[in-house]
Amino acid sequence: MYKNVLPGLLFAVLWASGAIAAKFGMRSVDALMLAAIRFIATGFLFAPFFLLHKKHRFLPHRYEWKPIIIYGFLNTTLTLGSFFAAQKYASAGISMLFTAVAPLLMALFSALILKRKLSRAEIAGMLVAFSGLLLAALAALPAASITPAGFALLVVYMVSYALSSIYFSFVNVALRNMVFNIWQVFIGGLLVLPFCWLLSSYHIHRVDANLLCSLAWLIIMLSFIANLLWLYLIKRDTVSAGTWLYLVPILGFIYGYFLLGEKITLYSIIGGIMVIAGLVISKRTAKKVPHTS
Repeated sequence: MYKNVLPGLLFAVLWASGAIAAKFGMRSVDALMLAAIRFIATGFLFAPFFLLHKKHRFLPHRYEWKPIIIYGFLNTTLTLGSFFAAQKYASAGISMLFTAVAPLLMALFSALILKRKLSRAEIAGMLVAFSGLLLAALAALPAASITPAGFALLVVYMVSYALSSIYFSFVNVALRNMVFNIWQVFIGGLLVLPFCWLLSSYHIHRVDANLLCSLAWLIIMLSFIANLLWLYLIKRDTVSAGTWLYLVPILGFIYGYFLLGEKITLYSIIGGIMVIAGLVISKRTAKKVPHTS
């Protein structure tokens, strides 16, 4: 029943740190350029390892390029690229709310596309978790701000996140997940570059400790480790994997308190308890989805 708890929990712990790492990096470089550097550098740093160690095939076959490019565009270019870009136009509190909507869209798209039937317990768990998340974010709403551009970018973020997860759950490639991940992140990063120019988010103001430490964490802990955990989780069950995203904003509040001096209110604590309760409820009856590959 809880065999996916450890990878799911580790994913949430790492994924929640992304916004904090980005905040430090954005002190030295524009948000979207930071994302592009992160994704492209991930490919250059990890590719030599797989080229030198022949245990895993590194070069994709012809039929594997299509899913790599599609998933890279959905998951890296649109999902993560739009989230980074939105940080210029939206507050952290509002951005967290959009992260919480992604699991609901995953459940909806899974039911519509994969014909997956949702159990009552899963629906109840998601609603409890989402309600708790709204309560936790309530404290941030009075000071939160968002522009139409920020709203549009965050809508792209949550829809792309859900669609990319659904797509990968049924795509069939022979590449190992870690190799597939390197390619999709790298290609997704290349596809971010035109958007850097379109949104005038291409300036590197200075190269300092903030930038280097931010990139090191984003590349190793998120682009590589967290992405591998996410691929593992959505291959088992897209909806079950999505419920872990409810925990990300709560952890974000905790990280913000200790690292950025942000306040945690009673609403945040109660909301966090509700999020965890919702996760437990949904996990009790979560079953693996048969793939159509």
